[in-house]
Amino acid sequence: MAVIYSKQSQDALYEVRTHGQSIRLYSNGVLHSQYNPYRKISGAIWDLLVLPVFFKREAPYKVLVLGLGGGTVVHLIRHFFPECEIYCVEREAMHIQIARRFFKVPNTVNIIKGDAYEYLAQSKESFDWILDDVFQHATGEPERDVAFSDIFNLYKKRLAKNGVLSMNTIGKQQLKELKILKSDFESGYVFRHPLYENAIVSLFNSGRSKAEFFKETLKHKELDTRRKTCRLDVSLRAF
Repeated sequence: MAVIYSKQSQDALYEVRTHGQSIRLYSNGVLHSQYNPYRKISGAIWDLLVLPVFFKREAPYKVLVLGLGGGTVVHLIRHFFPECEIYCVEREAMHIQIARRFFKVPNTVNIIKGDAYEYLAQSKESFDWILDDVFQHATGEPERDVAFSDIFNLYKKRLAKNGVLSMNTIGKQQLKELKILKSDFESGYVFRHPLYENAIVSLFNSGRSKAEFFKETLKHKELDTRRKTCRLDVSLRAF
């Protein structure tokens, strides 16, 4: 693995590393993003971030990503839904610079520098899909510093009718918290990868059934687990 960029900014050490054709963003030793432009589905946790929107009956027109990192999920959204309009809110200026320079996130993606939850509170926009992938770069392990109970109403205010809400979580406590909050939605699912502690929680109203969801994903060869070349590794259960 080669380090192609390294910079200390205040209390954080940012590194961009390459491994084969993959590019990775580390912050204080925490892996934030991994992307391979030649293999969109890599067999890692980032693959799961794009899956919840396939529960939506119509393709998303307007997407809000909270927490840009290097922009892995942005590339996945653009690949599967090239016509949608993407907005990202990212607090760390270095993440934005790295996403543009090394991860090649194009200027057609609207990146807003600021606090994700302040943006939710102040925005008047409505989004078909809101994806919360906000994590802090504490040394050694990623962590969240805002409770879902403190921001859940903000999600609902910005989510369009029949929109999809998805959140990247770590730990049983966060799942318990969302289990209580999810009563405002008709359906919920948890996506897991066997090698990661993360769980991607998806909540929505009037969306596809689980069977319809899999039927929709199978339309894309990268997500067709019947193919030997498919690297997607995911388990799905009702929440």
